[in-house]
Amino acid sequence: MRIHREVEDDSQIINMAPLLDVMFILIIFFLATTTFEKEERDTRVNLPEESEGQSLSSSTKLIVINVRKNNAYVLLNRQVTVEEMTELVKQSVAENPDVKVLVRADQEALHGYVARAISVCKGAGIPEAHIGYQLPR
Repeated sequence: MRIHREVEDDSQIINMAPLLDVMFILIIFFLATTTFEKEERDTRVNLPEESEGQSLSSSTKLIVINVRKNNAYVLLNRQVTVEEMTELVKQSVAENPDVKVLVRADQEALHGYVARAISVCKGAGIPEAHIGYQLPR
């Protein structure tokens, strides 16, 4: 005696190809429309080297103050005076109280100018300013 088995229906199989196509299209769309923030760097600032370092979190706004070896301050890609730097830092703190400051000073810049940049930040209400340096290669 022959036992008849029911033939399984192929309609229960899920075709993954269209789902993968849609996922790849979404990934390409998000990559194409995402904007990446470029870190502000002054190429005329030659940073001192340090063996260990920590990077600042990119989740908060970051103000970068560059001190060149001719003791000029560069903020937001333009050279500023101490008074202009004070106003810009105070304005940034008013807009975002969690703002962080990175002071990038040339290794030949005088210490007093770096200290002045840090004191401007403290006077604006920023509890600590970070000093940038370059890791040895």
